[in-house]
Amino acid sequence: MLTDGKLTLDETGRELKTLSYRDIDAVFAARHRGLRVVLVTGETSPWVKMIAHRLEISNVFREAKDKCQAVQRVCRELGVTLEQVCYVGDSQRDAKALAIVGLALAPADATKEARMAAHRVLSHRGGDGAVAEAVEIVLQALGTENPEDLVR
Repeated sequence: MLTDGKLTLDETGRELKTLSYRDIDAVFAARHRGLRVVLVTGETSPWVKMIAHRLEISNVFREAKDKCQAVQRVCRELGVTLEQVCYVGDSQRDAKALAIVGLALAPADATKEARMAAHRVLSHRGGDGAVAEAVEIVLQALGTENPEDLVR
């Protein structure tokens, strides 16, 4: 949840999004620690390309209206299992994908459906530290003998 789900339009109609530096730093830290970062979004607007470029995310799945199918495609293309995936989602559309992955996280401001499907609800809102918190949880899980303790 790199953005807060809000859309700002300037006077020319151009879309604007806001990113948290805390979340930006977390994406780079995750990759530095060997994690693969994937951007799955239903959006197609130019900001998707800009965010992916700014965060150096090469695995981007746009127009992913069916998030469940998108996550399964990510697994096939990256050669990982659903159990190896941490998915962070905030909408009703994300709920099915959250239900099939190994670690499902929802930001504090997620829809009821997403929160119910998640293993854990984050204390931070989307666009305001949720990604950083998720990365921290994953890194803690990888560093513990019993990662399930961190899930529920």
